[in-house]
Amino acid sequence: MKKSIIGFVSALALLSCNGGQEHSIELQSEQDLAGLRVATLAGSCYEMQLAPRKDITLQLFNSESDALQSLINGKADVVVEDEVVYNSTIRRDCGVKIALLGSQSFPTGFLFRKEDSDLAQAMTAVQHRMIEDGSMQELKDFWLTDRFAEVGKFTPIPEEASGTPIRVATASDTAPLSFRVDGEWYGMEIALLRELGKELHRPLEIKRFDAGSAILSLKSGLADVLCGGIFVTPEREEEFLFSEPYHSYHQAYFVMDREAKAGGARWMGGLKNSIRKNLIAENRWKYITKGLWETLKISFLAILLGTVLGVFLYAMARSRRNWLRSLAGAFNWFMAGIPELVLLLIMFYVVFAKVGLASDLVAAITFSLFFASGVSGIYATSLDAVPHGQTEAGLALGFTRAQTFFHIVLPQAVRRGLPLYKGQCISLLKGSSIVGYIAIQDLTRAGDIIRSRTFDALIPLAVVTILYFLLVWLLGLLIQLVSPKKKVL
Repeated sequence: MKKSIIGFVSALALLSCNGGQEHSIELQSEQDLAGLRVATLAGSCYEMQLAPRKDITLQLFNSESDALQSLINGKADVVVEDEVVYNSTIRRDCGVKIALLGSQSFPTGFLFRKEDSDLAQAMTAVQHRMIEDGSMQELKDFWLTDRFAEVGKFTPIPEEASGTPIRVATASDTAPLSFRVDGEWYGMEIALLRELGKELHRPLEIKRFDAGSAILSLKSGLADVLCGGIFVTPEREEEFLFSEPYHSYHQAYFVMDREAKAGGARWMGGLKNSIRKNLIAENRWKYITKGLWETLKISFLAILLGTVLGVFLYAMARSRRNWLRSLAGAFNWFMAGIPELVLLLIMFYVVFAKVGLASDLVAAITFSLFFASGVSGIYATSLDAVPHGQTEAGLALGFTRAQTFFHIVLPQAVRRGLPLYKGQCISLLKGSSIVGYIAIQDLTRAGDIIRSRTFDALIPLAVVTILYFLLVWLLGLLIQLVSPKKKVL
């Protein structure tokens, strides 16, 4: 087992180090992008800017770390991102450089719903005050340069306010705009929002969403303000309110650096240092433990609830009433035709948007519906496989129908259906990896958070993969232990 894990990690390391140097190119102007594979974030202004170009192959990613990894692994030739996203330390460690700075600047601000105009005006007033007293420039000199990267340890900022929280949705988990260190949020935009919280005597409640989901969280009322490098565009201004822009960013074109050290230099001295960087530094292992708990909690709640719902669904499908059978059939048909992610987003942003139900409960309910649909079919298959003569024999021996079912029919059905039930449980456990789309820090999202800080894919992905393997093995073992044993006469 130990040799297998070491071999798996080593294989990932070799795959992660492929490419890179041979894809180093030089750019003199934006026209030199012709014929190249260009990576950028989905939903960003850079996507809007690059999408009309037919002479490039545009690659869209959900995070800055994934875009950079595509460049390192030779899957992309250029990454287009804000000039401050990949600081000098990251560029040195990953063997990346800025080949070109774009000529266009993009004003960036905080996004609010139109009905929250008072909050937007308060944010603008805070910015004006900070410009006048010089604190705005001090923030920019720290966060928008490489000074913040030289800080060995960040000091936690206590929340002194006790009013209604300002619900913040951020589309970025990458320095220097908004990022986490040991569970605490920092960054240029977080610092500005903390000033807003102090002004209004309200604490911040910050959640990370993917770029596409972040806008939905604001639109559906799940967040009061959206940040994370949100560029001011006419389309967004038609539907939302912006605070006054606090800064204008230029796009940078990142490429591999031919002069950077080849080989495994970007792993900062090898596997041992990579483990330290990804798990030990800033107590990043805590993201893994917290994510593991969320995955377990959501999975087992969904399995428990789905098992019970599946019984009712099976009973409906076997009912003498036509409308109940039709309802069960329609439910199963709907569950079979809709992707889990789509239903999860509908449940979170539409069905439970105004209820205030916790996101982990929404996820558990959503997965329980899929699970119930699957296990109701397993119940039907298993029970129908037990010959009817078994029931007749039990009744002939003087058992009641209930005694016949629980003592004769059910044990045989369980033995037949348990392998299918086990597969359904494992499928749910692995399928729960999509809950990060509704701002749940599960096991998969924990790996994403670490990668957003270290830009190192090896250790986070290896740890997450190994833990999923262990969870699947333990789940199968648990089901096997509780399964009824066939009696030998």
